[in-house]
Amino acid sequence: MNEALLWLILIVSLLINLSSADDLLIDLLGMGIQRFGHGGLRRSDEIVIPPCAVFVANWHEEDVLGKMVEGNLARITYESVVLYLGVYPNDTGTLRVAKELEQKYPTRVRVIVNTLNGPTSKGQMLNEMFRQVFDGQKECPEFAVLHDSEDVIDPRTFPVYATYVDAGYDFIQVPVFSLNRGKGAHVASTYMDEFAERHTKEMIVRNAVGATIPSAGVGTCMTKKLLKHFLATRGQVLMSGTVTEDYILGVEAKREGFKSAFAAVSADEKHGLDFVATREFFPRTMKAAIKQKTRWVYGINFEATHKLGWKGDMWDKYFFMRDRKGVLTNFLPPISTVLLIMLVFGWIDMIYMPPEIGEPLAWSMWFNLFALIIRYIIRVRACYAVYGRYHFWGILVRWPVGLLINFVAVLRAWKTYVGESRFATKPIVWSKTAHELPEDFMSARR
Repeated sequence: MNEALLWLILIVSLLINLSSADDLLIDLLGMGIQRFGHGGLRRSDEIVIPPCAVFVANWHEEDVLGKMVEGNLARITYESVVLYLGVYPNDTGTLRVAKELEQKYPTRVRVIVNTLNGPTSKGQMLNEMFRQVFDGQKECPEFAVLHDSEDVIDPRTFPVYATYVDAGYDFIQVPVFSLNRGKGAHVASTYMDEFAERHTKEMIVRNAVGATIPSAGVGTCMTKKLLKHFLATRGQVLMSGTVTEDYILGVEAKREGFKSAFAAVSADEKHGLDFVATREFFPRTMKAAIKQKTRWVYGINFEATHKLGWKGDMWDKYFFMRDRKGVLTNFLPPISTVLLIMLVFGWIDMIYMPPEIGEPLAWSMWFNLFALIIRYIIRVRACYAVYGRYHFWGILVRWPVGLLINFVAVLRAWKTYVGESRFATKPIVWSKTAHELPEDFMSARR
Protein backbone atom coordinates (compact mmCIF):
# COMPACT_ATOMS: atom_id res chain seq x y z
CA MET A 1 0.00 0.00 0.00
CA ASN A 2 1.74 3.17 -1.14
CA GLU A 3 1.98 6.29 0.98
CA ALA A 4 -0.38 8.36 -1.21
CA LEU A 5 -3.18 5.85 -0.61
CA LEU A 6 -2.51 5.92 3.12
CA TRP A 7 -2.77 9.71 3.17
CA LEU A 8 -6.06 9.45 1.26
CA ILE A 9 -7.42 6.99 3.82
CA LEU A 10 -6.39 9.31 6.64
CA ILE A 11 -8.10 12.30 5.04
CA VAL A 12 -11.32 10.33 4.50
CA SER A 13 -11.26 9.08 8.07
CA LEU A 14 -10.73 12.60 9.44
CA LEU A 15 -13.67 13.89 7.40
CA ILE A 16 -15.80 11.16 8.94
CA ASN A 17 -14.52 12.28 12.36
CA LEU A 18 -15.77 15.82 11.71
CA SER A 19 -19.21 14.62 10.65
CA SER A 20 -19.39 12.24 13.61
CA ALA A 21 -18.41 15.02 16.03
CA ASP A 22 -21.20 17.15 14.57
CA ASP A 23 -23.71 14.32 15.15
CA LEU A 24 -22.44 13.78 18.70
CA LEU A 25 -23.00 17.47 19.49
CA ILE A 26 -26.65 17.15 18.45
CA ASP A 27 -26.92 13.95 20.51
CA LEU A 28 -25.65 15.74 23.61
CA LEU A 29 -27.90 18.75 23.07
CA GLY A 30 -30.85 16.47 22.43
CA MET A 31 -30.28 14.50 25.62
CA GLY A 32 -29.95 17.70 27.62
CA ILE A 33 -33.12 19.17 26.18
CA GLN A 34 -35.07 15.96 26.77
CA ARG A 35 -33.72 15.77 30.31
CA PHE A 36 -34.54 19.35 31.30
CA GLY A 37 -37.45 20.01 28.95
CA HIS A 38 -37.58 21.72 25.55
CA GLY A 39 -40.04 24.49 26.38
CA GLY A 40 -42.85 23.18 24.17
CA LEU A 41 -46.46 24.10 24.85
CA ARG A 42 -48.79 21.62 26.49
CA ARG A 43 -51.70 20.56 24.33
CA SER A 44 -55.13 21.53 25.63
CA ASP A 45 -57.86 19.09 24.61
CA GLU A 46 -60.48 21.61 25.76
CA ILE A 47 -59.37 24.31 23.33
CA VAL A 48 -61.87 25.31 20.66
CA ILE A 49 -60.68 24.32 17.18
CA PRO A 50 -61.25 27.29 14.83
CA PRO A 51 -62.10 26.74 11.15
CA CYS A 52 -59.24 24.68 9.72
CA ALA A 53 -58.51 23.70 6.12
CA VAL A 54 -56.65 20.45 5.49
CA PHE A 55 -55.13 20.78 2.01
CA VAL A 56 -54.62 17.57 0.02
CA ALA A 57 -53.13 18.05 -3.45
CA ASN A 58 -53.83 15.20 -5.89
CA TRP A 59 -52.76 13.79 -9.22
CA HIS A 60 -54.15 10.38 -10.21
CA GLU A 61 -55.11 9.42 -6.65
CA GLU A 62 -58.50 7.90 -7.46
CA ASP A 63 -57.43 4.53 -6.04
CA VAL A 64 -56.60 5.83 -2.55
CA LEU A 65 -58.35 9.18 -2.11
CA GLY A 66 -61.73 7.79 -1.04
CA LYS A 67 -60.25 5.54 1.61
CA MET A 68 -57.96 8.29 2.87
CA VAL A 69 -60.75 10.84 3.22
CA GLU A 70 -63.28 8.51 4.81
CA GLY A 71 -60.70 6.94 7.10
CA ASN A 72 -59.49 10.29 8.36
CA LEU A 73 -62.95 11.82 8.72
CA ALA A 74 -63.88 8.86 10.92
CA ARG A 75 -60.92 9.75 13.17
CA ILE A 76 -61.33 13.54 13.13
CA THR A 77 -64.48 14.46 15.04
CA TYR A 78 -63.99 18.23 14.90
CA GLU A 79 -66.66 19.67 12.59
CA SER A 80 -64.55 22.78 12.04
CA VAL A 81 -61.89 20.71 10.25
CA VAL A 82 -62.64 20.56 6.52
CA LEU A 83 -60.66 18.62 3.90
CA TYR A 84 -59.93 20.61 0.74
CA LEU A 85 -59.14 18.32 -2.19
CA GLY A 86 -57.13 19.85 -5.02
CA VAL A 87 -57.70 18.16 -8.39
CA TYR A 88 -57.03 18.84 -12.07
CA PRO A 89 -59.83 19.21 -14.63
CA ASN A 90 -58.22 16.60 -16.89
CA ASP A 91 -57.71 14.06 -14.06
CA THR A 92 -61.22 12.74 -14.48
CA GLY A 93 -60.81 9.73 -12.21
CA THR A 94 -59.65 11.71 -9.18
CA LEU A 95 -62.12 14.51 -9.95
CA ARG A 96 -65.01 12.03 -9.96
CA VAL A 97 -63.99 10.51 -6.62
CA ALA A 98 -63.47 13.95 -5.07
CA LYS A 99 -66.90 15.18 -6.20
CA GLU A 100 -68.53 12.03 -4.82
CA LEU A 101 -66.86 12.64 -1.47
CA GLU A 102 -67.98 16.27 -1.49
CA GLN A 103 -71.58 15.20 -2.09
CA LYS A 104 -71.39 12.56 0.64
CA TYR A 105 -69.76 14.90 3.20
CA PRO A 106 -71.01 18.38 2.21
CA THR A 107 -69.85 20.06 5.44
CA ARG A 108 -66.49 18.30 5.69
CA VAL A 109 -65.14 18.12 2.12
CA ARG A 110 -64.50 20.83 -0.47
CA VAL A 111 -63.17 20.29 -4.00
CA ILE A 112 -60.84 22.83 -5.57
CA VAL A 113 -60.36 22.44 -9.32
CA ASN A 114 -57.09 23.75 -10.71
CA THR A 115 -57.32 26.34 -13.46
CA LEU A 116 -54.62 24.41 -15.35
CA ASN A 117 -54.58 20.89 -16.71
CA GLY A 118 -52.23 18.51 -14.96
CA PRO A 119 -49.72 17.53 -14.18
CA THR A 120 -48.10 20.81 -13.24
CA SER A 121 -46.35 20.38 -9.89
CA LYS A 122 -47.42 19.83 -6.31
CA GLY A 123 -46.24 23.34 -5.49
CA GLN A 124 -48.35 24.88 -8.26
CA MET A 125 -51.41 22.92 -7.15
CA LEU A 126 -51.01 24.04 -3.54
CA ASN A 127 -50.46 27.65 -4.62
CA GLU A 128 -53.66 27.47 -6.65
CA MET A 129 -55.49 26.08 -3.60
CA PHE A 130 -54.09 28.82 -1.35
CA ARG A 131 -55.12 31.46 -3.87
CA GLN A 132 -58.69 30.21 -4.23
CA VAL A 133 -59.26 29.86 -0.48
CA PHE A 134 -57.26 32.72 1.05
CA ASP A 135 -56.48 35.40 -1.55
CA GLY A 136 -58.78 38.37 -0.94
CA GLN A 137 -61.35 36.27 0.88
CA LYS A 138 -62.87 37.87 3.98
CA GLU A 139 -64.28 34.62 5.30
CA CYS A 140 -61.60 31.95 5.25
CA PRO A 141 -60.18 29.30 7.61
CA GLU A 142 -57.99 30.46 10.47
CA PHE A 143 -55.20 28.09 9.45
CA ALA A 144 -54.34 25.50 6.81
CA VAL A 145 -52.61 22.15 7.28
CA LEU A 146 -50.73 20.29 4.53
CA HIS A 147 -51.29 16.57 4.02
CA ASP A 148 -50.87 13.95 1.31
CA SER A 149 -53.34 11.37 0.09
CA GLU A 150 -51.49 8.57 1.93
CA ASP A 151 -51.47 10.24 5.35
CA VAL A 152 -53.02 8.90 8.52
CA ILE A 153 -53.92 12.17 10.27
CA ASP A 154 -53.72 12.16 14.05
CA PRO A 155 -56.84 14.00 15.32
CA ARG A 156 -54.84 15.19 18.32
CA THR A 157 -52.76 17.41 16.05
CA PHE A 158 -55.60 19.92 15.75
CA PRO A 159 -55.63 20.88 19.45
CA VAL A 160 -51.84 21.13 19.14
CA TYR A 161 -52.10 23.52 16.18
CA ALA A 162 -54.81 25.56 17.89
CA THR A 163 -52.74 25.82 21.10
CA TYR A 164 -49.67 27.06 19.23
CA VAL A 165 -51.67 29.44 17.02
CA ASP A 166 -53.33 30.85 20.13
CA ALA A 167 -49.82 31.42 21.57
CA GLY A 168 -48.79 33.51 18.56
CA TYR A 169 -47.13 30.92 16.29
CA ASP A 170 -47.80 31.09 12.55
CA PHE A 171 -45.81 28.08 11.28
CA ILE A 172 -46.08 24.77 13.16
CA GLN A 173 -44.63 21.41 12.19
CA VAL A 174 -45.57 18.21 14.03
CA PRO A 175 -43.47 15.03 13.85
CA VAL A 176 -43.82 12.72 10.86
CA PHE A 177 -43.23 9.00 11.27
CA SER A 178 -43.46 5.92 9.11
CA LEU A 179 -46.11 3.40 9.99
CA ASN A 180 -44.56 0.14 11.17
CA ARG A 181 -43.73 -1.91 8.09
CA GLY A 182 -43.15 -5.18 9.93
CA LYS A 183 -40.56 -7.80 9.11
CA GLY A 184 -38.84 -8.07 5.76
CA ALA A 185 -39.60 -4.58 4.39
CA HIS A 186 -36.01 -3.42 4.78
CA VAL A 187 -36.18 -0.51 2.32
CA ALA A 188 -39.41 0.99 3.63
CA SER A 189 -38.34 0.46 7.24
CA THR A 190 -35.25 2.64 6.80
CA TYR A 191 -37.69 5.55 6.92
CA MET A 192 -38.84 4.32 10.33
CA ASP A 193 -35.31 4.62 11.68
CA GLU A 194 -34.37 7.90 10.02
CA PHE A 195 -37.57 9.84 10.79
CA ALA A 196 -37.70 8.51 14.35
CA GLU A 197 -34.17 9.76 15.00
CA ARG A 198 -34.63 13.10 13.26
CA HIS A 199 -38.03 13.99 14.71
CA THR A 200 -37.36 12.90 18.29
CA LYS A 201 -33.97 14.59 18.51
CA GLU A 202 -32.66 16.94 15.83
CA MET A 203 -35.91 18.81 15.19
CA ILE A 204 -36.39 19.22 18.94
CA VAL A 205 -32.91 20.73 19.15
CA ARG A 206 -33.67 23.09 16.26
CA ASN A 207 -36.82 24.23 18.00
CA ALA A 208 -35.09 24.72 21.36
CA VAL A 209 -32.28 26.91 19.97
CA GLY A 210 -34.58 28.95 17.72
CA ALA A 211 -33.26 27.71 14.38
CA THR A 212 -35.42 27.58 11.25
CA ILE A 213 -38.05 24.83 11.23
CA PRO A 214 -38.30 23.28 7.77
CA SER A 215 -41.63 21.90 6.66
CA ALA A 216 -41.81 18.14 6.17
CA GLY A 217 -44.46 18.65 3.48
CA VAL A 218 -47.13 17.06 5.66
CA GLY A 219 -48.24 17.85 9.19
CA THR A 220 -47.41 21.50 8.52
CA CYS A 221 -49.77 24.18 9.84
CA MET A 222 -49.79 27.79 8.63
CA THR A 223 -52.04 30.61 9.80
CA LYS A 224 -54.07 32.74 7.43
CA LYS A 225 -51.88 35.67 8.50
CA LEU A 226 -48.80 33.95 7.05
CA LEU A 227 -50.61 32.73 3.94
CA LYS A 228 -52.15 36.11 3.17
CA HIS A 229 -48.76 37.78 3.68
CA PHE A 230 -47.06 35.66 1.02
CA LEU A 231 -50.03 35.93 -1.34
CA ALA A 232 -50.01 39.72 -0.98
CA THR A 233 -46.24 40.18 -1.28
CA ARG A 234 -45.44 37.78 -4.13
CA GLY A 235 -48.71 36.29 -5.36
CA GLN A 236 -47.93 32.77 -4.17
CA VAL A 237 -47.14 30.98 -0.93
CA LEU A 238 -44.69 28.34 -2.12
CA MET A 239 -41.66 29.30 -4.21
CA SER A 240 -42.25 28.20 -7.79
CA GLY A 241 -39.78 26.19 -9.83
CA THR A 242 -38.46 24.07 -6.96
CA VAL A 243 -38.70 20.43 -5.92
CA THR A 244 -38.54 21.04 -2.15
CA GLU A 245 -40.78 24.10 -1.87
CA ASP A 246 -41.97 22.97 1.57
CA TYR A 247 -38.43 23.01 3.02
CA ILE A 248 -37.79 26.45 1.54
CA LEU A 249 -41.05 27.83 2.95
CA GLY A 250 -39.99 26.97 6.50
CA VAL A 251 -36.84 29.05 6.08
CA GLU A 252 -38.72 31.91 4.43
CA ALA A 253 -41.31 32.00 7.24
CA LYS A 254 -38.64 32.80 9.82
CA ARG A 255 -36.92 35.32 7.54
CA GLU A 256 -40.22 37.16 7.15
CA GLY A 257 -40.56 37.42 10.92
CA PHE A 258 -43.14 34.71 11.55
CA LYS A 259 -42.89 32.66 14.71
CA SER A 260 -42.21 28.97 14.00
CA ALA A 261 -42.28 25.85 16.14
CA PHE A 262 -41.69 22.13 16.01
CA ALA A 263 -44.47 20.75 18.21
CA ALA A 264 -43.21 17.45 19.63
CA VAL A 265 -46.08 16.59 21.95
CA SER A 266 -46.42 13.16 23.53
CA ALA A 267 -49.49 11.65 25.16
CA ASP A 268 -47.11 9.72 27.42
CA GLU A 269 -44.96 12.56 28.73
CA LYS A 270 -43.18 10.42 31.32
CA HIS A 271 -41.75 7.95 28.80
CA GLY A 272 -41.99 9.98 25.58
CA LEU A 273 -44.16 7.42 23.82
CA ASP A 274 -47.26 7.96 21.67
CA PHE A 275 -46.23 11.12 19.88
CA VAL A 276 -48.93 13.29 18.36
CA ALA A 277 -47.76 12.94 14.77
CA THR A 278 -48.60 12.35 11.14
CA ARG A 279 -47.99 8.79 10.01
CA GLU A 280 -47.80 7.19 6.60
CA PHE A 281 -46.21 4.42 4.59
CA PHE A 282 -43.04 5.34 2.72
CA PRO A 283 -41.72 3.74 -0.51
CA ARG A 284 -41.20 -0.01 -0.36
CA THR A 285 -38.88 -0.57 -3.33
CA MET A 286 -35.25 0.46 -3.72
CA LYS A 287 -36.02 2.28 -6.98
CA ALA A 288 -38.83 4.37 -5.48
CA ALA A 289 -36.81 5.22 -2.36
CA ILE A 290 -33.80 6.34 -4.41
CA LYS A 291 -36.03 8.46 -6.66
CA GLN A 292 -37.65 10.16 -3.68
CA LYS A 293 -34.40 10.80 -1.83
CA THR A 294 -32.67 12.06 -4.97
CA ARG A 295 -35.37 14.72 -5.17
CA TRP A 296 -34.87 15.61 -1.50
CA VAL A 297 -31.08 15.77 -1.79
CA TYR A 298 -31.15 17.84 -4.96
CA GLY A 299 -33.78 20.21 -3.62
CA ILE A 300 -32.25 20.81 -0.18
CA ASN A 301 -28.56 20.69 -1.03
CA PHE A 302 -28.46 22.37 -4.42
CA GLU A 303 -31.68 24.26 -5.11
CA ALA A 304 -32.22 25.57 -1.59
CA THR A 305 -28.55 26.55 -1.25
CA HIS A 306 -28.77 28.50 -4.49
CA LYS A 307 -32.10 30.17 -3.71
CA LEU A 308 -31.69 30.77 0.04
CA GLY A 309 -27.95 31.17 0.50
CA TRP A 310 -26.62 31.15 4.06
CA LYS A 311 -28.50 34.11 5.50
CA GLY A 312 -29.50 33.70 9.16
CA ASP A 313 -28.24 33.67 12.71
CA MET A 314 -25.52 31.37 14.03
CA TRP A 315 -27.88 28.43 14.59
CA ASP A 316 -29.48 28.84 11.17
CA LYS A 317 -26.08 28.69 9.51
CA TYR A 318 -25.12 25.67 11.60
CA PHE A 319 -28.22 23.72 10.63
CA PHE A 320 -27.86 24.79 7.00
CA MET A 321 -24.46 23.12 7.20
CA ARG A 322 -26.03 19.98 8.70
CA ASP A 323 -28.79 19.91 6.11
CA ARG A 324 -26.34 20.32 3.25
CA LYS A 325 -23.35 18.29 4.36
CA GLY A 326 -24.93 15.13 2.99
CA VAL A 327 -23.73 15.91 -0.54
CA LEU A 328 -20.28 14.92 0.74
CA THR A 329 -20.81 12.88 3.88
CA ASN A 330 -23.24 10.39 2.32
CA PHE A 331 -20.30 9.17 0.25
CA LEU A 332 -18.27 8.52 3.40
CA PRO A 333 -20.16 5.79 5.35
CA PRO A 334 -19.52 3.05 2.75
CA ILE A 335 -15.84 4.02 2.75
CA SER A 336 -15.85 4.14 6.56
CA THR A 337 -17.39 0.67 6.75
CA VAL A 338 -14.71 -0.77 4.50
CA LEU A 339 -11.94 0.91 6.51
CA LEU A 340 -13.33 -0.37 9.82
CA ILE A 341 -13.51 -3.92 8.46
CA MET A 342 -9.93 -3.62 7.23
CA LEU A 343 -8.85 -2.36 10.65
CA VAL A 344 -10.66 -5.02 12.67
CA PHE A 345 -9.38 -7.88 10.52
CA GLY A 346 -5.85 -6.49 10.39
CA TRP A 347 -5.86 -5.83 6.66
CA ILE A 348 -4.43 -2.39 7.37
CA ASP A 349 -1.18 -3.04 9.16
CA MET A 350 -0.30 -0.06 11.35
CA ILE A 351 3.15 -1.45 12.10
CA TYR A 352 4.46 -0.87 8.59
CA MET A 353 2.93 2.56 8.18
CA PRO A 354 4.91 5.78 8.60
CA PRO A 355 4.19 7.00 12.16
CA GLU A 356 2.95 10.36 10.89
CA ILE A 357 0.11 8.43 9.17
CA GLY A 358 -0.35 5.27 11.18
CA GLU A 359 -0.80 6.78 14.64
CA PRO A 360 -3.39 9.45 13.74
CA LEU A 361 -5.17 6.98 11.46
CA ALA A 362 -5.48 4.46 14.28
CA TRP A 363 -6.95 7.07 16.64
CA SER A 364 -9.22 8.39 13.91
CA MET A 365 -10.63 4.98 13.01
CA TRP A 366 -11.21 3.97 16.62
CA PHE A 367 -13.09 7.24 17.13
CA ASN A 368 -15.23 6.39 14.12
CA LEU A 369 -15.99 2.99 15.61
CA PHE A 370 -16.96 4.64 18.90
CA ALA A 371 -19.20 7.16 17.07
CA LEU A 372 -20.83 4.34 15.09
CA ILE A 373 -21.76 2.52 18.29
CA ILE A 374 -23.20 5.71 19.79
CA ARG A 375 -25.16 6.37 16.60
CA TYR A 376 -26.62 2.85 16.76
CA ILE A 377 -27.65 3.28 20.42
CA ILE A 378 -29.25 6.66 19.69
CA ARG A 379 -31.22 5.23 16.78
CA VAL A 380 -32.40 2.25 18.84
CA ARG A 381 -33.61 4.61 21.57
CA ALA A 382 -35.37 6.83 19.03
CA CYS A 383 -37.22 3.87 17.52
CA TYR A 384 -38.26 2.76 20.99
CA ALA A 385 -39.65 6.24 21.70
CA VAL A 386 -41.82 6.07 18.56
CA TYR A 387 -42.69 2.39 18.20
CA GLY A 388 -42.58 1.22 21.79
CA ARG A 389 -40.09 -1.59 21.34
CA TYR A 390 -36.40 -2.00 20.68
CA HIS A 391 -35.43 -2.80 17.09
CA PHE A 392 -31.89 -4.00 17.83
CA TRP A 393 -31.63 -6.53 15.03
CA GLY A 394 -33.88 -4.73 12.56
CA ILE A 395 -31.87 -1.51 12.71
CA LEU A 396 -28.63 -3.45 12.30
CA VAL A 397 -29.97 -5.13 9.16
CA ARG A 398 -31.53 -1.97 7.72
CA TRP A 399 -28.55 0.29 8.33
CA PRO A 400 -26.50 -0.76 5.27
CA VAL A 401 -29.67 -0.60 3.15
CA GLY A 402 -30.16 3.02 4.18
CA LEU A 403 -26.51 3.82 3.51
CA LEU A 404 -26.80 2.38 0.00
CA ILE A 405 -29.99 4.32 -0.76
CA ASN A 406 -28.47 7.60 0.45
CA PHE A 407 -25.22 6.94 -1.41
CA VAL A 408 -26.96 6.35 -4.74
CA ALA A 409 -29.37 9.25 -4.18
CA VAL A 410 -26.51 11.69 -3.61
CA LEU A 411 -24.67 10.30 -6.60
CA ARG A 412 -27.73 10.88 -8.80
CA ALA A 413 -28.28 14.35 -7.34
CA TRP A 414 -24.69 15.30 -8.16
CA LYS A 415 -25.12 13.93 -11.67
CA THR A 416 -28.22 16.07 -12.11
CA TYR A 417 -26.48 19.14 -10.74
CA VAL A 418 -23.21 18.81 -12.64
CA GLY A 419 -24.93 17.92 -15.87
CA GLU A 420 -27.71 19.92 -17.46
CA SER A 421 -30.23 19.95 -14.64
CA ARG A 422 -33.66 18.93 -15.86
CA PHE A 423 -35.06 20.38 -12.62
CA ALA A 424 -33.46 23.77 -13.34
CA THR A 425 -33.99 24.00 -17.10
CA LYS A 426 -37.41 22.43 -17.65
CA PRO A 427 -40.80 22.99 -16.02
CA ILE A 428 -41.10 20.84 -12.91
CA VAL A 429 -43.95 18.37 -13.22
CA TRP A 430 -45.56 16.25 -10.55
CA SER A 431 -43.18 13.66 -9.16
CA LYS A 432 -45.21 11.05 -7.34
CA THR A 433 -44.83 7.55 -5.96
CA ALA A 434 -47.34 4.76 -5.56
CA HIS A 435 -49.26 5.26 -2.33
CA GLU A 436 -50.29 2.69 0.24
CA LEU A 437 -52.82 2.99 3.04
CA PRO A 438 -53.34 0.89 6.17
CA GLU A 439 -56.25 -1.54 6.18
CA ASP A 440 -57.63 -0.14 9.44
CA PHE A 441 -57.40 3.62 9.84
CA MET A 442 -58.87 3.63 13.32
CA SER A 443 -56.07 1.53 14.80
CA ALA A 444 -53.26 2.85 12.61
CA ARG A 445 -50.81 4.51 14.97
CA ARG A 446 -47.53 2.67 15.37
